[in-house]
Formats: sequence, C-alpha cells, structure tokens
Amino acid sequence: MKTLKKIIYKLLTILIFLMIFNGVVFSEEDIQYPLWEFGLFNAAARLPHYRGSDEYKWYVVPLPYIIYRGDIIRADRESIRGIFYDSDYFETNISLYGNPPVSSDTKAREGMSGLDAIFEVGPAIKWYMLGRHPMDSLYLRLALRAAYSLGFDHGVNISYQGLRSGLNLIYFNQSSFEKYDLSYGLNAGIDFSNSQLNSYFYDVPREDVRPGRPHYKSDTGYSGFSLAGTLQKKLTDNLSLGFYSRWDNISGAVYDDSPLVKRDNNFIVGTALIWEIAESKKMVSFDDQ
Repeated sequence: MKTLKKIIYKLLTILIFLMIFNGVVFSEEDIQYPLWEFGLFNAAARLPHYRGSDEYKWYVVPLPYIIYRGDIIRADRESIRGIFYDSDYFETNISLYGNPPVSSDTKAREGMSGLDAIFEVGPAIKWYMLGRHPMDSLYLRLALRAAYSLGFDHGVNISYQGLRSGLNLIYFNQSSFEKYDLSYGLNAGIDFSNSQLNSYFYDVPREDVRPGRPHYKSDTGYSGFSLAGTLQKKLTDNLSLGFYSRWDNISGAVYDDSPLVKRDNNFIVGTALIWEIAESKKMVSFDDQ
C-alpha cells in the first residue's frame, strides 16, 4: 500500500503541477502546427500549503506532456478543449486545478489531521473578446469545478469535497517581442467556493480547539483574488525557458477570519524548462484550432 500511495501521489503531484503551470505561455509562432507533439516539462515551484498559510514547500518534478490538435478532442499544456463547442469567439473546455497534500506536522494545524491532496475538475467556457488570433489572445474564462480529495487511510479513498467557481481575464502576447523569441501572459481572477470546500481547509472542529485556535465553521462565498504573470524565452528550436509568478489575496474572503489563516497574501514562484522531443509530420492550420 505504501508503494501504491507513493506512485499515486507522484502522479497526482505531476497533474497538480500541470494545473498550476497552465498559465505559462507556449509560443505558437506559425500558422501551421504539428498534429501532435511530445516533450518534457521540467518544473520547480514554491507553493504555500494552502491559501492563507504562512508555510511553503518547494516541489521539483519532471512532467511529460502531449499536445494533440485533433478535429474533436484537443489537448495541450493548458487544458483539454474543443470537446463541446468551438468557434472564433467561444470555446468550451475542461478546467483543472489542485492542491498538494498537507502533512499533520504544520504549525497552524498542529495536532490536527493532515490534508489529502485535492484535485478539481469541471467545465469552462472562454470568450475571446477580440476574436481568436494565432499570436495574441484576450479572453474571459468562466469555470465551475468539483473538488475531490485523494487519501489512503483505508485503501485508496476518493471523496467529494465541494465546489469552486472562478472568473479569469487572461491575456497572452506572442508578437510584441517576437524578434527576441519572448512571449508573456497575464491572468487576473476571482474565486468563489462553497462551505464544504472551505471547511476542508479552514474549519476547526471542537476536538481540535486549543489556545489561539478557537472553533471555526466556514461559509460559502468569495474566496480570493489572484494575479499571475508568465514569461517564456525560446532558447533553441526544441528548448524553452519559462517563468511563472502569482499573487493570491484572500482579504475579505468568507474564511479569512479562520484561525488557520495566517496571512492574507501568498506569493507563488516557479520556473520550467520545456524540451520538445518529437512532433508529427502532419500539420494542421490555425483556422482548424
């Protein structure tokens, strides 16, 4: 069971990294793209235990990735998309996110049980406000995700933990600094979550009450604001270097008075070396994407 737990947590950590780094810009400099690509996404990031925590952990993992640009199903390093509807201005896809597991030896949660890893999945819709373009894009994304925890207390246990919704304004620019092989992106968003999901992170049951940590029960509502930036430099035809940073602010969130919240601001930083290993000879046009 311990070996299975390590393998599954390893795979889940890789998935969570892909979720967290889904805002990193990946240059698409031509109108023609390979039908599929395969590569290695070597990432490192410093993440808080959860929003509002004052404790952080570094993660360093290699992430294999596959890009597929089919007529019906399309998958890239941002999402699975084009499954339901796709046009010049609107697109549906599957939104993913997650949070790594939190051990029981953290200061804020001392004496409390640890938190299992959380993965979130659900539908999303994008509105390309100026239409879709091969180099630059500006769009609103509305997503609704169901959250599930993955634990191993009594075998493999997947449990529903609540709902999260988010509205993001996202801008990618791959043309302004094209001659320097530089591209960048900005992402601003607000989140809302229900009391069940907030309870998973921020509730304090009566049996865990101690001096400085009173009983607490979470509500449903506004759960935070985030502002993220990405930068990518193409080093060679097959290698790119990416940087990611994000500011999370939970001031005014429905759970910001929880005794498990130690700060209103969290800062995430990360970097990734992207190695494109192989691609198909068959090409597809931008109009097909």
